[in-house]
This record gives sequence, structure tokens and C-alpha cells, in this order.
Amino acid sequence: MSGTADMIYLYDASFEGFLTCVYDCVYNREMPVDIICADDAQPSMFLQKNIETDNEKAARVYESIPRKICGEAAELVRAVFLSCAAQKEMLILRFLLLGYRRGAQAMYLLSNPDVAPMYSAERHLKNEVHLLLGFVRFSDYGEVLAAVIHPKNFVLPYMQTHFVKRFMCENFIIYDEVHKAALVYYNAHSEIISLDALTLPPLLEDEKEYRAMWAAFYKTIAITARENPRCRMTHCPKRYWQDMLEVRPELDKTPKLDDGNNVISAKTGYELSLLAMENTAKL
Repeated sequence: MSGTADMIYLYDASFEGFLTCVYDCVYNREMPVDIICADDAQPSMFLQKNIETDNEKAARVYESIPRKICGEAAELVRAVFLSCAAQKEMLILRFLLLGYRRGAQAMYLLSNPDVAPMYSAERHLKNEVHLLLGFVRFSDYGEVLAAVIHPKNFVLPYMQTHFVKRFMCENFIIYDEVHKAALVYYNAHSEIISLDALTLPPLLEDEKEYRAMWAAFYKTIAITARENPRCRMTHCPKRYWQDMLEVRPELDKTPKLDDGNNVISAKTGYELSLLAMENTAKL
């Protein structure tokens, strides 16, 4: 590497586009000051160089990672690229350049400033995946189950296998409103697609009932004397609450259901909590 070039690489935000940037950096022997998505580019004192995505170059770079470093390095690179780490492109580039020099040993340089942030970003991504596997709440819209999430990292690729195995007999969609993407599973085929917006149909009456019962069940089993808001937010961070039916603000009021004869209040309806418990498998 001849040194830092006074230029910024612009790319299309795809993984293949980023790997093309790595290819040009290595083979042109120039180190950009930054690599950013072309759509996010701002006027700068540095020269801005647009890097066109080349799938052949990208494939060569990705195939070189397990060969020159190790297979775990390739997985780490992909995970960090899907993370929300600041300047993740430069983090990965510096890590790869170190790995090309040091080989598999680079994976164990945990205090190295070019390695430590990689593991930190991967850990943040996978922790969020772990939480969301439990926090996703589906609603039944008749022909499909649907859920909306607002993650910091792009987690859908890591959630795909879990939910396909869990709901292989259903059709479902998980919409990531932050990254404008959706995991769609239909007729035994799953795919992650770009989606600018998702407009859901009106809720079915049965679904409204199940939502109310689930919220009632959640409140009924709580032990008031042991409530600990701080501990609760440690295990269930507040930023996830907007997508969780049982704690969403609009469901905070005590739900009431008409059983055909009279109105049952969840505050005193022990039978309602039992009914909710029997039906939680649907959610």
C-alpha cells in the first residue's frame, strides 16, 4: 500500500459494491480516507471517486478472505457489514489489509485497534438478533402472519433460518422499517427483499381479541410487589417496546372483551387470564 490517497470512495451500499472498493484499494495501491454510500455523500474537500460494483471483482475479494486469512474472517466481515457500526467500511478494510499481511493470526490480535472494533460490532449485531428472536410479535391477517421491527443492525439475514424452521407451514413477512427491507416466506420459499413501505390490511376481529387477551395475560401474571422497571429495561430495552403488543402504549389500557353476555375486565377476570394462557401458542 503506497499510502493514504486524498479521496473518498463512493459505492452503492451493497456488499458486492463494498468488496469492489476493497479490490480497487488493493490493486491500485491506494488507501481512501473514507468509503461511503453514494446516496449519503456530502460536499467534501477530498476528491470523490465513484466505484462501480463489479461482481467478478467482489467474488475474487470474498474468495481470498478464507484463503489468505481464514473462514471465520469471511463470516466476521459479512457480520460487521450488516452492523450499524460507525464507518464500518473502513473498519473492515483496515482489518482485511491486516489479515492479508498476518494471515489467520490477525483473528487473535484482540487488542489491535483494527481488530477489536470488528468483534465489538459483531457482538452488537448478534446480541440484537438474539433479543429479536424473542421479541418479534406476529399478527394474523388471514393469509399471512406479519410483524414489524425497528432494529439498529440489519438482522433479517440472521433471523431467516430461525423463523423459516419455526413457521414452515405458514406464510409470513417480517418488515424492517429502519432498513426498508422485508423477510418474506411464501409457499415454502423465503427471500429478503427491498421494500420502501408496508401497508397492512385492517386487523381481523379474531386478531383483535387475541391481542387483547395477550395483553391481559401479560398483566395478570405480573407480580406487582416485584416490579422492577430498571431490571425490566435491562432484559427488554425500551426501544423494542413499540413492536411488542403487550407493552405498546396503545395497549397499555386494560383490555375488555365481550364474551357474548357481558364484559369481562382483565383486572379481575381470572378466567380471561387462563383463556389467554391457552391461546399463547397462536402468537
